Amino acid sequence: MADIVAGKKVGLKENFLSLRTALGFAVAVVIIYIFLRNFPLGEALASIATAKWPFLALALAVFYISLPLRGARWGFLLRPAEVEVSTSSLSHYYFLSWFANAVLPARIGDIYRAYLLKKNEDVPISLSFGVIFSERVFDLAITASLVVLSGSYFWGVIKGTDESRYLLWGIVATVSIILMFIAGAFFLPRLTRLAPQAWRPSLERFRGGIFRWPSLLPIAILMTLGVWLTEALRLYLVFLAFDLKVGFLAAVFISQAALILISIPLSPAGLGLVELLMFKLLSSADISLTTAGAVTLSDRLISYWSLVIFGGISYILSPRIR
Repeated sequence: MADIVAGKKVGLKENFLSLRTALGFAVAVVIIYIFLRNFPLGEALASIATAKWPFLALALAVFYISLPLRGARWGFLLRPAEVEVSTSSLSHYYFLSWFANAVLPARIGDIYRAYLLKKNEDVPISLSFGVIFSERVFDLAITASLVVLSGSYFWGVIKGTDESRYLLWGIVATVSIILMFIAGAFFLPRLTRLAPQAWRPSLERFRGGIFRWPSLLPIAILMTLGVWLTEALRLYLVFLAFDLKVGFLAAVFISQAALILISIPLSPAGLGLVELLMFKLLSSADISLTTAGAVTLSDRLISYWSLVIFGGISYILSPRIR
């Protein structure tokens, strides 16, 4: 896989026009249609017009402040592999991969990020895959932990529903990936020795990117926690824009549950699934359908549609190989 990615252009245009992308958006359209059947769109839009815009502007700022945090953590995970890239460059590559995830299914943005680092910084693809795999394990572990810790707030509401099943599948997948990571860290050297000779250099570079420094573990965990708490803070600020008093714990649960749904590669960035989950949870928490709809639309305008717009502009204007 590393050789294939390194030897050809991972073009967003080519992938966007693929059948896989069309199917991803088809899934999103079906889910959004189901969503809109019980969604007070007109009333929600009218409610957005009366929101406290300073809080929405602050939520937008918090969302994009998380970008340099992600770039800094990526650089931190690259450093033990003796790769030094500026935080600004890594943040820019991360932003372009965000855009790729927003318009393409199957989270292809992670592969695209490795491609960008190879083409612009000459970092081996296989080493980048090891680092990104480690990063994703930290992400999923922290996200699942936050969902479990805050889950008492809403679990009774969604228990037995399709949303709860999706969430459970996501948590099971998360635990599986974490166990695979631990097994890989211990057994990859042995597997490398047993692999065909042609595969060994790539496997060695992949292993070089996997995080295995216990002394650095607290810093990696704190950086990851900081990244994902900005997601909860963004949603909490949207709550404040509509004078909701549901608390920060609700924002933690909803934002992290949405992130687990996003990790299921059914549609680009969970389009449709996330809106359905947020609306159901909010409308079940003694919040009117109109306000729940307004909060859902506002948060997705910030976390998805602004990314499509600003990410598209950045992709077009970027001076780097893309």
